[in-house]
Amino acid sequence: MDIMDLASSLIRGVTSGYGKKVQREKVAPEIPAAFPVTIKGDKFRAGFARAQIMPVASDHTYYIAGHGSGHKMEGILTPVYIHAAWLDCGGSEGIFWLSADIIGLTGIEHGVIRQRIFNSNRIHGCKGIIFSCTHSHSGVDTIGYWGKPNAVSIPSDGKVPEYMDQLFDKALEVAEAAYAARKPGKLFTGRVTVPDSLWSKRKFEDRHEVLTRLRFVPDDGGNEVWFVNFGGHPNSLGGDNRLLSGEYPYFMREQLKEECGADVIFSIGAIGGMDAAMLETENPLERVKYQGKLLADHLKQIDNDTELSPRIKLLRQQFYLPVSNNVLTLLAILGTMSFKAFPCKESATGIAMRTEMTYLTIGSQKLLALPGENFVNTVYGGYTDAEHSSTGMGPEVNPAPLCEICHDPDLIAVGVTNDMTGYVVPPNDFVLNPTQPYLNGTHDRFDENHYHETNSMGPDTQRVIAETFAGMVERFGE
Repeated sequence: MDIMDLASSLIRGVTSGYGKKVQREKVAPEIPAAFPVTIKGDKFRAGFARAQIMPVASDHTYYIAGHGSGHKMEGILTPVYIHAAWLDCGGSEGIFWLSADIIGLTGIEHGVIRQRIFNSNRIHGCKGIIFSCTHSHSGVDTIGYWGKPNAVSIPSDGKVPEYMDQLFDKALEVAEAAYAARKPGKLFTGRVTVPDSLWSKRKFEDRHEVLTRLRFVPDDGGNEVWFVNFGGHPNSLGGDNRLLSGEYPYFMREQLKEECGADVIFSIGAIGGMDAAMLETENPLERVKYQGKLLADHLKQIDNDTELSPRIKLLRQQFYLPVSNNVLTLLAILGTMSFKAFPCKESATGIAMRTEMTYLTIGSQKLLALPGENFVNTVYGGYTDAEHSSTGMGPEVNPAPLCEICHDPDLIAVGVTNDMTGYVVPPNDFVLNPTQPYLNGTHDRFDENHYHETNSMGPDTQRVIAETFAGMVERFGE
């Protein structure tokens, strides 16, 4: 047994003991089935605001999130921002959509922001909050996973308390400003396919190279607000980068602001195992500029806008997600990441986490806000058959793709939203290292690398999400 095998065995022992303690001492309160809220009126109204979320003066070291742990930030390439948009139907009730240039937030940190917004005496009638993270791999560590690692690659907490406080403050600031800036207009939905805009080391039959846009056009002729969604990781500056950046979403937004006067809320789609197309150059900065321009140019070319009726319907459902990942459980035990454990007999560790999804329709457009990084085939279909799958199992072991559950291939999946729960991998493609599960990746029967499973909550994740969503769709109605 080598040192990593021994470390894995010790981690499993610690987390198993922790799970047994949780089962003895805690109870998982029942989560009631939620029901939808409907907002309707005569006319959409929207407001937009943004603020920078740059590192604040501190004695702490800032770590860059997204690649290996322990990467100390050495400078600034681009500003990073938090954005907010308010959307209503002309009445007293509406919703917020926020987007920040960060890797993600746990549900606990999202809960802090959510509570501050609901407690604000400057905001009235908020019925839902969607907080999306652009998932930039060149932003500040806001999860805790990317601090200095120890000898067996277990990272320390990389969060900076002053930065987290600033993030919470700025989230409320831009929400209040967006609410105050609301004005009437029309809302349209449109989309465009961007060929060769995505690539992956995993075997996907369809990469879903679709760029979507909800476009708010104010009656007064002022700045439009665009809600943009795309399923590619902003990670092309690479693991050697030590500079703060919003990566391609930053360059895309700045171009659209300059050329179209559009204020952009950007959200990630089904990004599990999926990267934005790489320009053939040794210069990483040129890559992310290329990606931003590619998407901005295609967004400007959308010519199939359909006007949406002023009606918003949403359903936010909390649920328990089994946690079988013993390494992430260890980080929770150590306090590296914010986490609250609940007893669970289904998981390998004996614990579960409480997370959430939000299903909504804006006019006729369906959207699903998901907490993790879904593989594209878990949302849009195209599972690998038994002959070619990593496990030798066929697609029949996988749950129905989410777009089939809601009967809409044009569902907009919004990832890394309201929580950060890791990768969602279909069961027939889920392969763990036999002696170091979740600590290190492995290779499958075709010698293909399986890294993503190490950052997944476990093999039951997709099933639980699909079952939860099916119940939501049933209660949602039309």
